[in-house]
Amino acid sequence: DIHKHYLVAVGVDAEQRQVFGPKKVTWPDFDAWIEQDLTPQDAVAVEMTTNTWLVHDTLAPRVHAVTVVHPQHVKAIVGAQVKTDKRAALTLAQLLAAKVLRGIWVPDPYTRDLRALTAQRQRMASLGAIAKNRLHAILHRYHVQAPKGTELFHPDMRPWWNLLPVSDLEKVRIQSYLDTLAFAHAQRTFLEEHMGKAAAQDERIPLLVQIPGVGLVTAISILAAVGDIRRFPDARHLVGYAGLGARVHDSGQLHATGRITKAGRRDLRKA
Repeated sequence: DIHKHYLVAVGVDAEQRQVFGPKKVTWPDFDAWIEQDLTPQDAVAVEMTTNTWLVHDTLAPRVHAVTVVHPQHVKAIVGAQVKTDKRAALTLAQLLAAKVLRGIWVPDPYTRDLRALTAQRQRMASLGAIAKNRLHAILHRYHVQAPKGTELFHPDMRPWWNLLPVSDLEKVRIQSYLDTLAFAHAQRTFLEEHMGKAAAQDERIPLLVQIPGVGLVTAISILAAVGDIRRFPDARHLVGYAGLGARVHDSGQLHATGRITKAGRRDLRKA
């Protein structure tokens, strides 16, 4: 059971009897604990969280297997009425011993970096959109009409914003939003430049950008979300991974389909 400053480990045998722990291990002691308590015959399960990939990469060469589990797949832990670190770790170990855990795909370091890069670009895009919305709200509140035929948020329009008939404190907010917008735009440009450099070394990009509506950023977003496409046996599995498949209820005399599941990666679905 992984946390920001420590983990709690519990071990069970093949009959799900507790044989180890619970033991609390802080991150400075993580490597020493592996050498002391883990063996190449141990199978380890960890729940997906912020620093899971580092834990996985550290454990993988030293144990028999590492299974990374999505929180939605272990509702027995997430939905427990009494939840402690010990109980969570013990339940995870017992589910692993019972062979009912479904591990998720572990992306390679390049895919992880690509995902982080695209997520950072999306954060900057969202930051810029928020700043624009706040500026539009100010114009609406003061019944100010923007000049027609102009790009409202172009740097050349900054003097126009400075001369708006608003209070001095409101002008401070306007300057803050304009600075935020300029920062977000500069960061997007910087990130997209490096995304382009990464794309130039990826032989899959020229194939994706031939699809109508798919540009460089969308292509990289798709690659970051999908990773190694060979892990999907067919197109239907990829659709399901994106959460774009329809909900299905087929039981007894009832057969019904609904809207898309939205159960997969949101970034892939958005792309």
